[in-house]
Amino acid sequence: MEEMWNDRYKSNDYFYGIEPNPSFKQFLDKCESGKILLPGEGEGRNAVYAAKLAWDVTAVDFSKEGRNKALTLAKKSDVSINYELKNIIEYTPEPDSFDCIALLFLHMPEATFVSMLHHLISGLKTGGKLFICGFHTSQLKYSSGGPKNEDWLYSATKLQDQIKNVDIILNQQFEIELNEGDGHRGLASMLRYEAIKK
Repeated sequence: MEEMWNDRYKSNDYFYGIEPNPSFKQFLDKCESGKILLPGEGEGRNAVYAAKLAWDVTAVDFSKEGRNKALTLAKKSDVSINYELKNIIEYTPEPDSFDCIALLFLHMPEATFVSMLHHLISGLKTGGKLFICGFHTSQLKYSSGGPKNEDWLYSATKLQDQIKNVDIILNQQFEIELNEGDGHRGLASMLRYEAIKK
């Protein structure tokens, strides 16, 4: 898996573009800045945008190529991000250390995802924000990106069952025309989730 992502990121072009995901941008624009964790951040487009808004950014990913491109993008944008080269499945942040955790297009088998979430949410402060955005289970009928395995995709019901000890602010499916580099292009079925840790 690590080799696959390194291969995907090794070209000079940014596979998912350099602009933040629109839903993440909309979410972050209404938040007060603080410490944010971005697991599975890849080439850094969302981390760099957060840094531009004065967030203290920690990105985590196991792709060396992704990290290199993220740090290059940060330098070009005149911002600083902390980018840890680690497998997010095994990563546990310091307890109660982040004001926000944002997962974008972080798809994996459901059992692995639930285990990872448990570790990540332990790093979220009480009152901290959890943001998740990625492909909905109905994305299988579209060709705009994402895994072709329903178990790896999001649904409102699954997230409601998987995530405990939070107040849910938003948990809904929507359709959008994606234009995020070569990786996400065309009509897509997405899910956006926002919650506050109790």
